[in-house]
Amino acid sequence: MTTPKNKLLSRLSEWVRLNLLLLLCMVLLRPLFFLEVYFRLGLEWRQLLTVLSGSFFDVLLVSRIFTFGLIPFLLVYYFFPKLAKGIFKGLIVAYAVVVALLAEYFCNLTMPLDHVILVYSVEELKTTVFSSSTSLSWVQVLWFVLQVGLAVLIIVKSEKWKVFRFNTICFVVGFAVLLILLVFVPYKRIIRNEKVYSNRNDFCLAVNQPSYSYIKITDYWRDEGSKRGEENYTLSTSQLSAYQACHPEFDYDHPGYPMYRKTTDPDVLSPFFEHTSDGLPPNFVFVIVEGLGRRLTGVNDPQLSFTPFIDSLANAGLFWPNCFSTSERTFGVLPSVFASAPHGRYGFAAEQPMPRHHSLLLDLDRNGYSASFFYGGNSEFDHYDLFMEVNRVDDIVIPERMVADSNEYYLLADNNRWGLDDDQLFDCAIQHKLVKSGGRPHADIYLTLSTHEPFLVDDIERYEEQVKVMVEQQPDLDKKERDNVLRNLNVYACYLYLDQSVHHLVDYYASQPGFENTVFVITGDHRMALVPTGIALRNYNVPLVVWSPLLKRSKTMGAVVSHLDITPSLNAWLNSQYDYTINDHCHWLGTSFDTVSEYRNMRKLSFMRNNRDVIDYFSDQFFINKNALILMDSSVIGFPIDKPSLLQQYQDELGNFEAVSRFVVQHDVLMP
Repeated sequence: MTTPKNKLLSRLSEWVRLNLLLLLCMVLLRPLFFLEVYFRLGLEWRQLLTVLSGSFFDVLLVSRIFTFGLIPFLLVYYFFPKLAKGIFKGLIVAYAVVVALLAEYFCNLTMPLDHVILVYSVEELKTTVFSSSTSLSWVQVLWFVLQVGLAVLIIVKSEKWKVFRFNTICFVVGFAVLLILLVFVPYKRIIRNEKVYSNRNDFCLAVNQPSYSYIKITDYWRDEGSKRGEENYTLSTSQLSAYQACHPEFDYDHPGYPMYRKTTDPDVLSPFFEHTSDGLPPNFVFVIVEGLGRRLTGVNDPQLSFTPFIDSLANAGLFWPNCFSTSERTFGVLPSVFASAPHGRYGFAAEQPMPRHHSLLLDLDRNGYSASFFYGGNSEFDHYDLFMEVNRVDDIVIPERMVADSNEYYLLADNNRWGLDDDQLFDCAIQHKLVKSGGRPHADIYLTLSTHEPFLVDDIERYEEQVKVMVEQQPDLDKKERDNVLRNLNVYACYLYLDQSVHHLVDYYASQPGFENTVFVITGDHRMALVPTGIALRNYNVPLVVWSPLLKRSKTMGAVVSHLDITPSLNAWLNSQYDYTINDHCHWLGTSFDTVSEYRNMRKLSFMRNNRDVIDYFSDQFFINKNALILMDSSVIGFPIDKPSLLQQYQDELGNFEAVSRFVVQHDVLMP
């Protein structure tokens, strides 16, 4: 005879069994996730333990599902037992589908999905997802099928497993344990703070990705929802005073304009340069390379270089290996390089209308320069074209606009490519310059694309063979570097292709009148994200090369500089040495380059992530990575230290900067 007590225990046993199936699915999906990342990105086998240790997150998640889902399950099960079990089994399969999709996202961007999907517009998301990123391959389908198939297999096989039987005491004790986990282990706080592991890379590998994504997205949605309608973001007097006190090198003398200061940046470049032959200011060629990081292969001391020509310019010119971008993606590079501007809330160029600002481009225009911008993709993405228009760039040359009816772009779209290959862009620019001959002085700006996902250029097989030869010629190559290169042949082939394209571009300028009076500035917009470094600061570490026939001597500077320093340095040099006028006040966040040979950091740099969070900060010897304090050295690796008061000091500095940054951009008070 079945008693009410036995019926209740049967239902509770079924609930326990279903939750254990979910937990089993979560834990068994972890090795598959590790293998996918291992084969597609490259990990060390020891990191399997990191991934498996994340089962701790799975247990905490199941404890919440078990506790909060108990009553609803019992109610549905009472009337529709098959429906109750079917719904939960469907949720297990749905969980596996979500995990598989998030694993694909992780392999593409080397980080879990967060609220970045709420930051971009619908059009920008369509550009990123459907007409760029990576094309679908059988390997991706295989991993998806394996992960979802595992969940289905567990459910099917579980029908033959004996149902767990519990007496009342066992259930009460187990339920009490889950309640203790629920109440005393702050699951959401752990995920938000990311402090369980020594570095963020390990945390991202270990965390339960569906719950990480859910928490990050819902937090952002809630926080942004509470701010909707807040048109007047305020700035306290204490925040303003504290921010300006952190920058005693600047003379702020305009109340109401927190970043507006006297232009006192010294000329540090003239000792390195001869005067131009005609007495006019020099021409400039800016080449901003997609994903050009200091360490392309991800290892600490790479032996192979896939940019030998750019390296030769660095060796013959002025080179800063410890240069930093201010954002994790391309959206920040133009405002940083050409306007030394703050982020604001979503990135400077994203603010509409764009705040009034000074810039190197406006100063060049005022001093008689003609300027051109060349880009082979969608220039509306991240408002590249709008930034150039606001800054009075004469020619915004987007080949797609010029050959809109060409089959070239349809072919590129079919192959999921962002735009023209770099050689095609440079050839288009050369043809444009031949048709429209410019006088002296002029400034040309190139933003490249070929070293972006999906890492595909015309005749890529030829460059892949060259990469293989380079690897074979290095028998003593570090195994990790060798494996990484051979696993990602197309990636490094694209960098080799880019380097040869830049060589071709420089050769063109060398054949033109005025080459002897031309200065080349080459940097990366951010570090290439495909190969994880495990060190957050390296995500922003890009090389900076200044090369010119005008150089008297070469020098490699170990000091820290950033994209923010390019405009102040060039303006100070031109003003000091030529008939070139600049404003007596500016809003530059940066200052003149630090040209000492030894490593040191005299900068205070905040960094904006792709999701528009600003939680990374580099000041003095320390790097703040959200809630971690890391003592840095010239290796840009550093090691964590436990000094809560010092951590709080730098977090306060970052908070004050963010408050001022948002205020001046939102209220359009960068300059009077």
